[in-house]
Parts: sequence; structure tokens; C-alpha cells
Amino acid sequence: MNPSNAMIVFIIGSITLMLFAFTLVVFLIVHKKKRFQHLLEKQQMENNYQNQLLLSRLEVQEQSFKYFSEEIHDNVGQLLSMVKMQLYSIRSGSHEEETVNKASSCTDLLGKAINDLRNISHTMSSAFVSNAGLADAVEKDLEYIRSAKEMKCTLHQQGEEYSLGSEKELLIFRIIQEGIANAVKHASPTAIDVYLDYTPSTFGVTIADNGSGFVASEKTTGGIGLNNMHMRAGLLNGTLNVTSEKDKGTSIKLDLGIGN
Repeated sequence: MNPSNAMIVFIIGSITLMLFAFTLVVFLIVHKKKRFQHLLEKQQMENNYQNQLLLSRLEVQEQSFKYFSEEIHDNVGQLLSMVKMQLYSIRSGSHEEETVNKASSCTDLLGKAINDLRNISHTMSSAFVSNAGLADAVEKDLEYIRSAKEMKCTLHQQGEEYSLGSEKELLIFRIIQEGIANAVKHASPTAIDVYLDYTPSTFGVTIADNGSGFVASEKTTGGIGLNNMHMRAGLLNGTLNVTSEKDKGTSIKLDLGIGN
């Protein structure tokens, strides 16, 4: 083979080798891309499945709330109202001062109990939250706490209020409810403040109490209430941060983008 032919063979061989290497690289890139896409789709399916499980769980919970709300309103509330009427009748028809005073005291207590049950019934109902709006629903829940626990509870609004949609507002309201309930049950605070922060691009909620707080090791384990709050925050594509210090209270902050 003369030098000219050898050079041609070398050039053709080099081009062939380069084409093979290029084809191999392209194949590997396409394969990795398809594999990555498959993993993404698998992860997305898993996330969708988990979200569906969470939504189903929340739907069952909301149905339970609805049932108890109706039972309180239609049955327990009506029975107590009838008892109140009977006591009022006894008070009106009696001429004994002691009986009148006792009947009056019982009537007042029943009136407070009926009012508290009405508040509980309202805040358990998703329809009430949807119709009243987030701020009014939170105020109603705080009104019940103020009445039942004689605790200072204050709602603060920052920015111009706007609707986030009934489904999101219900999830946010349940987070706030859970945060308030946890504080009342475990921290024995004298004051609870709820902040609703409306901005054009973000929405934030802060639930702050001056109760007993907890140490970091307790926070890491969490409880059902805190887990439920994180679960709902996840469905909102929001972030939930809990900060607490022993004997100095707890602050729970929820942040979400308006586009979420």
C-alpha cells in the first residue's frame, strides 16, 4: 500500500472512529435523558399518589367535621335551647327567690353554652369558612377561645385582603385552628396573636403565643397536630416553620406564594 492510500485509509478510519464515538456519546446522552425523565415521571406519580392520599384523608376529616357541626347545631343546640326555655318558665312562674336566682343562673350558663356550641359548630363547618372568608372565620374561632378560656386573642391583618380561593383558605384555616388548639391545650398561654399578611406576591400567617414553649428535642418528634399542619402546608406548596423557646412561647409561620 502506497503512502497516499495509507493516508486515505487513516483518514477514513479516523472519521469512522469519530462518528462511532459521537454516536455512542449521543446514545448515552439520550439514554440518560430518558432514564432521568422516567425517574421524574415516577417521582411525579408517587407525589400525585401521596397527594391524593392526603386529600382523601382531609376529605374524610372534613366530612366528619360537617357531621359533628350539623349534630351540634340541629340536635345538641336545640335540646339545650329547650332546657333554657324550661328554666325560663320555672323562673317566671316561681315566687321563691332562691329558685328564681338558681333558675336565672342556670339560664345564663346555658345561654353561654349554647353560644359556645354555636361558635364551635360554625368553625367546624367548611361551608361557614367558605362563606365567611378566612379573616372572619379566624376571628370567629378566636372569639370562641376568648369566651371559653377568658384569654386575650387578637387577629392582626396587614395589607389589603384578597381571596385565596375557598379550598386554600379552608386548608389555611385548619392550620390556624390546629396551631391555636395546640397552644391552648399544651402551652397554657395568656395571649394568642394571629397575623394575616397580604402582599401582592406572597401570603403569610403567623400564630404566636406566650405560653410555656418547648425545647428543640420535643420539636423534632412532633405530634399529630403539628404533622397535620405540615401536611396541609405541603398541599398548599407552602413552607411551615415552628420556632419555640422554653417558657417564652411559640411562633408558627406559614408562607406561600400567590401563584402556588
